[in-house]
Amino acid sequence: MAWLDGMHVPLVSGATYLRVEKVATRGRADRVAGALTTPFFLLLVGNDSRPGVGGARGDALHVLGVNPARHQASMIDVPRDTCWQGQKINVGNTHGPRAQANDVGGLLGVNIAFVIDVDFAGFTGLVDGVGGFDVNVPTAMHDAYSGAFFTAGVHHMNGLDALAFSRDRHDFPQSDIIRTSNQGRLILDAMRELRTKMQTASGEFKLLALLGRHAQLDGIGIKDLYHLGRLAFSLEPDQIKNITVPYTGGRSCLTVGATAAGLFADFRDDALVESH
Repeated sequence: MAWLDGMHVPLVSGATYLRVEKVATRGRADRVAGALTTPFFLLLVGNDSRPGVGGARGDALHVLGVNPARHQASMIDVPRDTCWQGQKINVGNTHGPRAQANDVGGLLGVNIAFVIDVDFAGFTGLVDGVGGFDVNVPTAMHDAYSGAFFTAGVHHMNGLDALAFSRDRHDFPQSDIIRTSNQGRLILDAMRELRTKMQTASGEFKLLALLGRHAQLDGIGIKDLYHLGRLAFSLEPDQIKNITVPYTGGRSCLTVGATAAGLFADFRDDALVESH
């Protein structure tokens, strides 16, 4: 198998292919013999594109900072309603994953090297493709809009369950802020279970194939996916600090709080949140 830019690379024997192209990116991640060696930032996007709804706004925005030398990571959750340059920050994704990465990176003051972007169908396909996973639901949910009906506690979720959980904002007074925090919780629960279920050569290959089939990737080639996967499996999800951006309020969109500047600076220097 050849790992060449511009080639159609087989991911699953005889069937699935991923077009591999290098995309000009704002961010940068240093490598030695292909392996990622310096702190870098990856944006995880869940967009709202689905039948009957266009635009692909970035309704789930989570920046994972990874420090390869220390085998540690931190994650900052950015609510979709955050104010950015006169509008909600999630509008950036309507111009593509790189535009969304530039907006989120501009807010945090970091260069985002990689983007993984999924729509509703892609998200459910990924979750179902790995056999679902356990999610610890912090409080009961009864939301007819998203379809989230869960008691508090651990639930094994398929793709539609996980999508409903991650979309619920009507059950909470803080709406988008709590929803975004719950999305971060779901990501870490997924990472925890994937380490158990897929940390084998065949499991890693299957996960790579699923990402190629269901996600839109920016700044990521096949080699990058492989190295990102290896790094992800080396991280301990229970040790990943996960923080939602602090806010002071806002009407049409959320205004970032005064303490956010210190949080962003802490995150920016080595991709780890250590003093917040």
